[in-house]
Amino acid sequence: MLDGVDHLNGFIQEEKVFFAALNTPICWEAERWEIKGWLFHRERDAQLLFTYPKRAYMKFPTEFPAPESMSLSPIYADFTKAIAVYLYRTKASGYIAIRNYVNECRRLYVILHRRDEHSPACLTRWHFEEVVRFLQATGYQNLYDAATNLQVIASIIDQKNISPYPIAFKHSFSPLESRHSYTAIAEMEAADQRVGADKLPSREAMEAYSTCTNHPLNDEEEILLRTIDLLIAMGQRGNEVTLIPLDCWVERPSRGQLGEALTDANGVAINEVGIRYYPEKNFQPRVHWLAEQDIPLAQRAVFRLKELTKEAREVAKWQEANPGKVWQFAPDEFIEDNDLIKILGFEHTYNLFLFLKRNNILPVHTNHKKRNLLPRNRTQAAHSYRAGDIEGLLLPKLNDHVALRENTGGQWKVVLKTSEVLSIRFDGAFRFKRIANIFKVFPERTQLKEINAALGSIPGIESIFERRKLTEADGSKIVLTSHQPRHWRNTLYELAGMSNVQQALALGRQKLTQNKTYQHVTIEELTHLHKELLSFNSPLEKVTFLHDGIRTNKILGDLTDTYNFLKEDEGVSSAESFLKTHAQALHITPFGGCTHDFSQTPCLKHLQCWNGCSNLHRTNTPGEKEKLQQLLEGSREALKKMEVDQSGEYGTDVWVQDLKTKVENLEKALRMEVNSDPIPVFPDGKPVTLPLSMQQRSSVKDE
Repeated sequence: MLDGVDHLNGFIQEEKVFFAALNTPICWEAERWEIKGWLFHRERDAQLLFTYPKRAYMKFPTEFPAPESMSLSPIYADFTKAIAVYLYRTKASGYIAIRNYVNECRRLYVILHRRDEHSPACLTRWHFEEVVRFLQATGYQNLYDAATNLQVIASIIDQKNISPYPIAFKHSFSPLESRHSYTAIAEMEAADQRVGADKLPSREAMEAYSTCTNHPLNDEEEILLRTIDLLIAMGQRGNEVTLIPLDCWVERPSRGQLGEALTDANGVAINEVGIRYYPEKNFQPRVHWLAEQDIPLAQRAVFRLKELTKEAREVAKWQEANPGKVWQFAPDEFIEDNDLIKILGFEHTYNLFLFLKRNNILPVHTNHKKRNLLPRNRTQAAHSYRAGDIEGLLLPKLNDHVALRENTGGQWKVVLKTSEVLSIRFDGAFRFKRIANIFKVFPERTQLKEINAALGSIPGIESIFERRKLTEADGSKIVLTSHQPRHWRNTLYELAGMSNVQQALALGRQKLTQNKTYQHVTIEELTHLHKELLSFNSPLEKVTFLHDGIRTNKILGDLTDTYNFLKEDEGVSSAESFLKTHAQALHITPFGGCTHDFSQTPCLKHLQCWNGCSNLHRTNTPGEKEKLQQLLEGSREALKKMEVDQSGEYGTDVWVQDLKTKVENLEKALRMEVNSDPIPVFPDGKPVTLPLSMQQRSSVKDE
């Protein structure tokens, strides 16, 4: 019968065989796995470490003394690597998930090492509980995530019979509220309390940023600022913005429903403007179409980045065309130190001399007649170096210039090279306290961590705000993250009245349910429009309010867009006829009556009555059937056009499916036999709110 050690060796060997079949450039025995040949991740320095974690002995040197070797024991290192490969093979886990599992294995080794144990076969439930206690003592924030990962590792050990006794580790932590839950309107204390206000930048922070972006201190900082401008103008994810391609700017004529080019009152063509990018959640390139007010900010960012990155781009292009080379100097060519410091980022030739000497590169010629100036009125003889010697030192540090790639049919395909990315810079460009230390042989794309550092979210690195002594209103440090502009823009979309489908498409989101997490609105903002509507004395007043709002563009949306289009294209008469036909009411709709009480909560279906709302009723009022028929015919025409003319652009399938559902539901409504009593169109539809009799109550609190 096999014991735990045999099971452990079998588990490791099985994963080794699978990993070898992947044909990655990674050596199994290495302590550091560079994962770019295996797992996809947009960050350049993505790697897995199989070493003793420094945090343990740095935080608690008495309890966890520094080990003699930072290496894990060979058997434990193999076990950790096998865990990583197993999770990749069985769960299709990505880089971030696998890195987190590896980190938990390393933390377990800290506990093993303290008891002079080295094999995973020695692990017990106590070891797992000690890791949790250690994390609590260090003030670790994401205890739920860490404990959940530990639980998965324990289940694998039990499943593979690696330990003598089952570990059966189960944690009792709850998810962090800020990440995994949402504050309901009923739980909010005041009508002006904003949901998730901490996810949004303050007004002071946005004003401070405007000061920074309009007054860059140098070209290097402007590269960062223009990249952040695109984050704000687009609201996309950070790694999507850092990988915007160079040829991103898109302009096309704006066209009407019949395909004709639209012009303004002066006869000038109206163009739609967008930025092409690669979504993280859907790899195919798509275009983010810009609102009119966002175009100037985005245009400045794109065209200034093209100008600011010319030098780095030229170097990158040459290196991509000449793999294995750092520069154009011949190996036997001599380079003077005065020329070298312009390339290698040293302020003085003496610093360059020391750097090269530490790396066993000595001058091949010294010109004592030519003296280089040094600080404090000193001088140094001019040195010359062999280009090949220095190139041999620099070459291992040169990246492969693969900025973005995708796995197609098991084969990696390069999508973007460094020279093809919009936001790039030389190594050291963002070390603002050592601005001279820019290595002009290492062109690289801007990294997400550099953006977060500029915004103040990485401790120990001076932000763009600290550089200018700008603070929050209370004098505290301004701290923003690269993800906050996404929350900010989604909230603006919600306040502007964009539908959930429109918000998801604009932000490259596949699931409409995720919109809610990014909509940080107050009760007042949610209910303001409904309160105004409910204050009218008659349906006629509501209709008049709606018509006036559309005419003056105070009410936004498809109705207003169509009205304006008809007004420009066919005249006021056609536009007003459209209003009389399609904008008859708001709560008492032209297509039926809604029984939802807007005084309690806003419409959680966002007025999409035909998506199965249980509150919608056929009322048999005059004209109701005719208007339903008109809506059905219009929806069928729109569906037919979408199915014929769809260009394959990301998100088209969402619109098609939405129209199909609407057509089916309208057909159902027209088939209904109605009388004088209101009849629910979707009696089995999911209600917006549950009655108290159906709501769960607390078992420990009187309600």
